[in-house]
Amino acid sequence: MIANRKNLRLITKHSFIIAVTFAALFPFIWMASISVKPANEVFEGALGFLPKSISWDGYLQVFEQTPFFTWAYNSLFIAIVQTIGQVVIAFFAAYAFSRFKFPGRDLLFYFVLATMIIPVQAVMIPTFLTINMFGWINTFAGVIVPYLASGYAIFLMRQFFLSIPHELASAAAIDGCGELRILWHIYLPASMSAVAALSIILFVNHWNEFYWPLLVLTDEQKLTLPIALVHFQNEGVMEWVPTMAVSTLSTIPVLILFLFTQKKFVEGFANSGLKG
Repeated sequence: MIANRKNLRLITKHSFIIAVTFAALFPFIWMASISVKPANEVFEGALGFLPKSISWDGYLQVFEQTPFFTWAYNSLFIAIVQTIGQVVIAFFAAYAFSRFKFPGRDLLFYFVLATMIIPVQAVMIPTFLTINMFGWINTFAGVIVPYLASGYAIFLMRQFFLSIPHELASAAAIDGCGELRILWHIYLPASMSAVAALSIILFVNHWNEFYWPLLVLTDEQKLTLPIALVHFQNEGVMEWVPTMAVSTLSTIPVLILFLFTQKKFVEGFANSGLKG
């Protein structure tokens, strides 16, 4: 009887996990399914889920009619540079907020927190006017520089640094280590899992960024993959097969990144700490 109850709970638990997993993966499966359908089968059936026949015309259309690899390179370059910049700035800023006491520190940190609750769209116009003044419209600098600092990244790294015992830094200081050596030999090795997790989150966000590159970039050769999707919109009519083919291709780098770094990703959040 007890064994039957345990089996029932186990079956219920696994059924729930499978249902949630399928619900999460359904949009991606549907996207990949549409990308290999003939154009005349896209809207057949209630959801048009499974293709009756496999067609690679959507992918051929993408590679033959668009500079897909140029767009992919643009997305990769912007995402990598912006991720590295935000991680480096967040690392040094978080170290200062967590280790030093200086006038206005708390007020300045509250200002950093405030940037997390302001919608990006609310500051787009003044930011756009600023980069226009610098002549950065239609340049990668215009996309990258205004968002090199991230309040979320600074907050996450500060919380992790607060979980590192101060005694370690104090012992190193007694042994004659300066702040840079303490930062390099104690805080950096101890925070590698948090840095890896933060890097993954930031990279995925910048890889999928749509609104800001859409405002700044106008040259077709400088577009990124998310905004290049409108390339297949003809007189208000969307060509769904090549659009889904580009979307499917654009998810592959993110999947590969997560598959190779999922251990660090989980460790980073498990060790991030929530000390105030």
